This record gives sequence, C-alpha cells and structure tokens, in this order.
Amino acid sequence: MGRLEGKIALVTGAARGIGAAIADRFTAEGALVARLDLTSDPDRTGAITLSVDVSDEDAVAQAVADTRTTFGRIDILVNNAASGNSVTPAGDLTIAEWRRTIDVNLTGTFLLSRAVIGVMRENGGGVIINIASQLGSVAVRNRAAYCASKGGVLQLTRAMALDHAADGIRVNSLSPGAVMTERLTTLFGSEEAVNTALVDRHPIGRIGIPSDIAGAAVFLASDDASFMTGSDLVVDGGYLAQ
Repeated sequence: MGRLEGKIALVTGAARGIGAAIADRFTAEGALVARLDLTSDPDRTGAITLSVDVSDEDAVAQAVADTRTTFGRIDILVNNAASGNSVTPAGDLTIAEWRRTIDVNLTGTFLLSRAVIGVMRENGGGVIINIASQLGSVAVRNRAAYCASKGGVLQLTRAMALDHAADGIRVNSLSPGAVMTERLTTLFGSEEAVNTALVDRHPIGRIGIPSDIAGAAVFLASDDASFMTGSDLVVDGGYLAQ
C-alpha cells in the first residue's frame, strides 16, 4: 500500500517538470490526482487534467469545484505553478513582468489555497504544500520579482498554517534548490550551461532532479509529517547552508 493510498490530490503546474514529477509520484503512492496547468500534456496521465490559469479567480474556483465534483473531496493541495523567467535588474523590470510573476506565484497560491481550504474544512482537515524556492530565503541578481514572490510564499505558508491549524489543515512549504527542468534550461540555454553556472553553488555537487522534490512532497503530504505545519522543508543540495 502506498503512503497516500486513497487520498485525493490537486497539483498545479503539473504538465511538466517538478509538478509532473509530484503528480506522478503521488499517483504511484496511491493517490488520485487532479493535474492543473495552463496546457495539458498528452504524455501525462492522471485521474483528471484541467487547463487553468491559477491567477484567474473564477477559473480557480471552477477547477476546485470540478475536482470536488469528480472525487467528492480534496485531501492534498500542491501549489507548484510558477512564473518568472525574466532576468532583468529591478530598475528595468516592467510592471507587466512584475505583476505576472506575483499574480501566478503568490496570488495564485493564495487563490487555490483559499478555494481548497473551504473543502478541507468540511472534510475535517487536509494538507497544503506550497512550492517556494531557495530564492525565497536568499536573493540573486536580476530576479527581483521571483525572489519577492517566493519570499511571500514562505510568509503566506506560515500565516495560513496558524489560521487553519484548528481546522486540521497542515500548511508547509517546500524550497527546492536548482532543479534540472525545462524552465531552467530555457533560462540558461542548455543543461551544460546550467551545470556550468550552478553546480558549484550546491555543495552536494550536482543539480537537483524533479524526483528529488517529488519525494520530499510525498513526505509532507503523508502522515509521517503529521506534526509539521508552518515549516519550510529545504531541498537544495546545501545551497542555503553556505
């Protein structure tokens, strides 16, 4: 029996990368998974797939309602959808770039959480996992919007954990280091460029892979983490230890 046997999970940004790995691992662990993304990936399977912009309040409400209609409840929410590939000094960042990054990474996390919390309350509890970043704790040049959004996710996580502990809802964040995904290779140009730029910043001596993060997400979603809420689980190859 898997660690999430019989659980109903909703994962955003689930078409590829970290989100796809989490959805796949949850499925392997016995969960039924609703996969949300801007576009659906025909090579990925799940209980249901929904095309949703997480920054759209009405679309989020409909996606949560559809998931509930299909499964009857939602036990686990993973807020993984993210935006923010712009590499621009703060003084040159356009308001459109700023707003899109904040709208998806922070406001989207709030909108999904708010919608799901009502469902979880009725079920007597649940688990919310917010995918943050090492860059929510430390900054790098030319990523002001992304760093600000992920720092906001960390604080939102703590606040929601306090607000809803009495509802039986555990809320934690998960902060990956650099993970070899399509998003990262697009940002740097190639896997070789990613390794050249970032491996030395991670004491463990390699870049992460999506399954590294998926395994940590299973732990947070499972009863093994039943005494954890308001915490940030850092999975960063030692980046923040320096």
